[in-house]
Amino acid sequence: MLLVLVNPVCGDKSAAAFFAAHVVPRLNEHTAVHVQTTSAGHAGRVVVEHATRPLTLVLGSGDGTLHDILNALHAASITTPVHFVLVPCGTANALYSSLFPPPPVPDLAYKLQSLHAFLQNKATTTLLSLATTTISAQNAPVSTSIASVVVSTALHASILHDSEALRERHPGIERFKLAAQQNSTKWYNARLNLTPSSLGFVQIYNPSSKSLIPHPDSSNDSPAVEIQGPFAYFLSTVNVDRLEPAFRIAPLARAIPPSAPAFDIVVLRPLRDPTIHQDTPDARSSFVAKTWKVLGGAYQDGQHVEFVYTEQGDIASGVHGVSVIEYFRCGGWQWTPDDADPDAHLVCSDGAISTIPPHGKATAAVDTFSHHFSVYN
Repeated sequence: MLLVLVNPVCGDKSAAAFFAAHVVPRLNEHTAVHVQTTSAGHAGRVVVEHATRPLTLVLGSGDGTLHDILNALHAASITTPVHFVLVPCGTANALYSSLFPPPPVPDLAYKLQSLHAFLQNKATTTLLSLATTTISAQNAPVSTSIASVVVSTALHASILHDSEALRERHPGIERFKLAAQQNSTKWYNARLNLTPSSLGFVQIYNPSSKSLIPHPDSSNDSPAVEIQGPFAYFLSTVNVDRLEPAFRIAPLARAIPPSAPAFDIVVLRPLRDPTIHQDTPDARSSFVAKTWKVLGGAYQDGQHVEFVYTEQGDIASGVHGVSVIEYFRCGGWQWTPDDADPDAHLVCSDGAISTIPPHGKATAAVDTFSHHFSVYN
């Protein structure tokens, strides 16, 4: 069955017009059900209704609508295959731009590559890896969320949380940069535990060898790794190497693809800076420029993963030194925020924000359930 689903209010609200002009005419030889979403949760309900048999879904939206659909399919225990034909109409389109790295000036043909693969009857589909995040605490209900792009805390979660208030006035990606400025001096107190994937060890990127190697604290007897805050940045991805067409925050997901489902994790901890010895207001203010340099490196084709500290605390690349970014690959993680730090309790799952209750934690793992959700590419 073929379902054509459009979210008319995603991104710059041009999806309906784009589909009418460029997508629907290309489907005129196919029998399809056409639906425009009208409210929150509508997309998920429509897809669940039509997924009683194998379904091909032409989806005009951003990553948020896909997130809603995947969570609805999971909640309904759908086991039939669902093949997504993605037409990027959202703000960032992280999954699409990772599957189809964009040219310098994206054109019409670029936005129709997944559709073209479907129309050419190509058998090539990519099975999605799905991240399951569980938020739990004593005497509180457990909540679960499914993500196909990103699960984050710290600065990234704060940015997504605050950017919603800016969406109406700033519908493009500039709202994320404005929200980043609002949170630039924050550090986040938490404990992070990493668990290995089926590869057996937690891996960490070594800029000197330009390879992922077993973390020195991950062994056969004790494979998990514990990391103490404070954190400036924590972000985990599946399926993607970028969150915007030019923001390549997890470049190794494409440069060194995992051989089994895994998280790629980017961590920035200010106390790794040799010039910062404790968490003080002055230290937080002085570290802001380094945070921006790191995030700026993500816009330079992911160069931030090569950054190291000099003895003077400057950020450089191509020299020996302590890595500025800790880049991990693992099968799961657990984030336990300090109860005295409310900002550390925010969790972002593909743009949807949740809050960890007091004395609680967030636990994430990859592909914890069997599914048949894939994308034409």
